[in-house]
Amino acid sequence: MFRNLCGSKTYKNIVVLTTFWDQLASEQEGLRREEQLESMFFKDLVEGGALFMRHDRTIKKIRIEGKVLEDTAAGSVHREEVEKIIAKYKQEVVELKAEIEALKQGNISLRKELEEERAMIKEKGDLKKGLEEQRQDRERLKGKAVKDKEDREKWQSEQERAWADKLDYQAKEHEEVFKKLQMELEEAQKVMARRDSEIISPPPPYEAEYSAQDQGAGYSRGVFQFAHTGDYPPYLKSIPKKHQTSPFDIFDFGSFAETTAMLFVNPDLLTKLRKLAPDWNTTGTMQDLVSRTSSCSARRAALNVGHREDWYTDEVFAQQQFTGTNPTTIKVAPKKWVESFKKVAVAQRRGDVVRVLEGATENVYIQDYSDFRDLMGVDPREEFMTEGRYGCSSVALFHLEAEGKLHPLAITLDYVGTMEESVTIFNRRTTSKSPRNQADDWPWRYAKMCAQVSDWMRHEVAIHLVNTHLVEEVIIVAAHRTFDPTHIIFKLLEPHWTTTLSLNKSARETLVPKIINRMTGFTPEQTVAFLNASYNEFDWTGLYVPNDLHKRGFPNTAEELDGLKFVTAVLKEAYPGGDAQVTSDSSLLAFCQEVRSFNGGRLSSFPASLQTLDELIDFVTMCIHTASPQHTAVNYLQQYYQTFVPNKPSALYSALPKSLEELNYLGEVDLLLALPIHQPRDWLFMAQVPYLLSFEVPDDNTILHYATTTSDVKAGEYGVPEVIRRAAKKLKEDLEDFIDVVENNSRQLDDQKTPYVVLDPSKTAISILI
Repeated sequence: MFRNLCGSKTYKNIVVLTTFWDQLASEQEGLRREEQLESMFFKDLVEGGALFMRHDRTIKKIRIEGKVLEDTAAGSVHREEVEKIIAKYKQEVVELKAEIEALKQGNISLRKELEEERAMIKEKGDLKKGLEEQRQDRERLKGKAVKDKEDREKWQSEQERAWADKLDYQAKEHEEVFKKLQMELEEAQKVMARRDSEIISPPPPYEAEYSAQDQGAGYSRGVFQFAHTGDYPPYLKSIPKKHQTSPFDIFDFGSFAETTAMLFVNPDLLTKLRKLAPDWNTTGTMQDLVSRTSSCSARRAALNVGHREDWYTDEVFAQQQFTGTNPTTIKVAPKKWVESFKKVAVAQRRGDVVRVLEGATENVYIQDYSDFRDLMGVDPREEFMTEGRYGCSSVALFHLEAEGKLHPLAITLDYVGTMEESVTIFNRRTTSKSPRNQADDWPWRYAKMCAQVSDWMRHEVAIHLVNTHLVEEVIIVAAHRTFDPTHIIFKLLEPHWTTTLSLNKSARETLVPKIINRMTGFTPEQTVAFLNASYNEFDWTGLYVPNDLHKRGFPNTAEELDGLKFVTAVLKEAYPGGDAQVTSDSSLLAFCQEVRSFNGGRLSSFPASLQTLDELIDFVTMCIHTASPQHTAVNYLQQYYQTFVPNKPSALYSALPKSLEELNYLGEVDLLLALPIHQPRDWLFMAQVPYLLSFEVPDDNTILHYATTTSDVKAGEYGVPEVIRRAAKKLKEDLEDFIDVVENNSRQLDDQKTPYVVLDPSKTAISILI
């Protein structure tokens, strides 16, 4: 071995040291063994010049003579070295103390300089901010002037086109009349006779006793005027006094007062408010947040999803897509999305997910928020962030299992143009029966939180505010501008307008600019763009219940709608002339034009005209549906699902992971940091606003109460047309039967911990009350 390692020429440098000489029976035995080593085992080394030596020192001084280490020869050397080291370190300590003292004096001077510099920077920043605000104001005024000019020019162009179209239409109509007169004189005489008869008799859409008002008077056109700004869809410029409702008559006084206080006072200054938000110093786990929901005041302890031990599970998350605050956007996943997720699953080696997607065919559903950046007009890769809050545009994929359970499969945290550049995570549990632990799966729980943040934005701004509140306001204003108050359509719709105008005014002046803009991860400009884009994309006929269900891949149940049957009964009697009478109703045509026109409601998806009785029935049903059951469904569950902030926050408070590796590294503390625990005002807004907006519907404002009072024999004394009163009697019976249907449907849900009875007619609001 030595030869292989060092070569034979180095043998002369080797020392063979023998030991244990003090343990031999005799010296002769040692000599014999030493000779044996030299002649046999180390012969080559000896011949090469290696030196044999003996280690015959003993442990006599320590063990036999009893000397301590310092008294031995080795100990004296060791002691001398130790003393040198001690002296060296003492000197270094003295020098370090001197350096520390010098640094301390220097820090005092440096701190003073930094404070002076910080004050100077703040002063410069304030000046810069003031100059920037002035510049922005100038730019805003300049932009407004340009926009006003463009609006005026556009309005003039619209008017010119409208008049041109009208003249063309009239010319063609007259030409057709003259041709018919020339070809069939007898038929023309019959037509004239029929027209004379219609002029003499009161038109059927009006009750005879209420038809005296001159249609040329303009109804409420002068009072009800549309306002147009860049921030909101068209709305009522000024609410007439008799239609105004005080906020104290709309909201619960206590909740309204607390919310108002949050706008102007730091919650830390109000002990009562501060206690409603968690404290970071006492919040170390998610369970701490769950526990505090039970320790709040009795009013706040009203049931919410946080009282459920399983609130964070896939089952509760999935159930909210059907029976939560936003059950209106989940749909069958388009093939392109299924293929995109499948491709990512292959890349992540998730063959189990691929097999589920390949076997699911049409049972894959999606919540798609990927269009946020397009709607807001921002770059596909731009980060959603404002004032330390983060937003996202998630995409969530679900599998509707054979047993009827909806199970989340995958979530893209924030879609940035392509799946390859976005972060996508797949559920470890590919089926609802998987026994895997969900409580500690923090990356997946974080992904579900992202999906909820995206849904919060879609639900609150588009589904709730735009699709019910703001769309209904356009209908209200247009109706006042075009219908006689005694017109049967006006009589049908008016009960469903209570409170809406004043409530919407509060939303524009306070809710959006001062609350929602402080709650989301989107800038005010992005929110305004999203709001207006949602209005422009509103599909009036596409959102008729049967059409919407079909488009989203659900069964059509149009024949079962009680509201449709009620409207049909009224209008078939009010329009005995059928389609021809509908077409000849000038008020209906004026109404449609008012809703669609640039100077009116600007709702381009609204029908240009109503040509048939069925179209009229669908239109009226849609108006009532929007104001009553639709708004009830998307509004009154906010308290249950959103007052417990971790279930559905409006924003995240830390940046989203940029990669799957980063996402998989997240733990419980990261989820806590993503919540506004350090921002008590934001936490209180998230918890308080849903409570404020979900105050229980008063008994005298339900759809069932409307049917009951309208069908009463005395209803006619208050201006209710007889045709509506008769139909309301049947509506009342249908609604009472429907209560059992709602309760039975709720009992059939897999989730029996949270009944779904929000559409109970005894709880469904008659209008957009709050």
